[in-house]
Amino acid sequence: MANKTKAIHKIKKVGKNIAKNDTFNSIAETMARLGYATRGLIFFVIGLLAFLLAFRNGGKTTDQQGAIAAIGSQPGGRILLCIVLIGVICYSLWGLIQVVINPLHKKNDIKGISARIGYLFSSIAYAFLALPTYDLITDGSRAAVNGKQGVQTQNYVAKILTIPFGQWMVVLVAIPVILFGIFQIFKGIMPHFGRQLHLIKLTSPQLKCVKSLGRFGIISRGIIVTLVGVFLIIAAYTSNSENAKGFSSTIMSLISHPYGRWLMGIIALGLMALGVYDFFIVIFFRLRKY
Repeated sequence: MANKTKAIHKIKKVGKNIAKNDTFNSIAETMARLGYATRGLIFFVIGLLAFLLAFRNGGKTTDQQGAIAAIGSQPGGRILLCIVLIGVICYSLWGLIQVVINPLHKKNDIKGISARIGYLFSSIAYAFLALPTYDLITDGSRAAVNGKQGVQTQNYVAKILTIPFGQWMVVLVAIPVILFGIFQIFKGIMPHFGRQLHLIKLTSPQLKCVKSLGRFGIISRGIIVTLVGVFLIIAAYTSNSENAKGFSSTIMSLISHPYGRWLMGIIALGLMALGVYDFFIVIFFRLRKY
């Protein structure tokens, strides 16, 4: 009888744990979907505007803040911005969940740790987007503005360059930026890209097509992030903060090279592809149950 009672208690305990896991999975999946939807919208807008500029059909280069400002300028902008605000907060929290709880079951090797560091950087970056988005909704003084990230980068670099060993400190900031960009490029190239993302209801050819969009997008973003780091190195070497560039000005710098408009167009298509890939994640993403 005692054994039977213990068995019942054990079954109940396991059931509670499963229920908790199911609840957690449901919450985490919802947060991830809202976050990916917002990230997808932001990068699609950045890519679309850059693509239009590259082929002289209007448009402009912009960064994440500029994309959010462009979204806010549309009819019903405040409602859209409220959704974006929720999304950037969810994406930031989803990044922290991936770092701390590790729901995608990254291994504790160099590759897995690097991925989780990347999630942390992404979480911090999107957390910093929350305040300018909120100020844009409330007409605050620090509202999201196109190119603001680039100006902020130059201001920070200028301040660092004025202190002892400032050039080396800028280099120390640039190195992880470059490494993160290179990591993104290799992530897109590697054959097991997106293995942890469990996209249900997709046939093998459909999944391959969706992952190709993701690869193209991740590589394109990785190239721009790497170049942002390179420009930081140049700013440190020349002791000139004006050589530092943000996301939008880095995209714009491509146009000065041979076949620059085509190069910008390809990168822009890649950023749009990243946005479409994120939308597929929103629809089909489920956390694997191990």
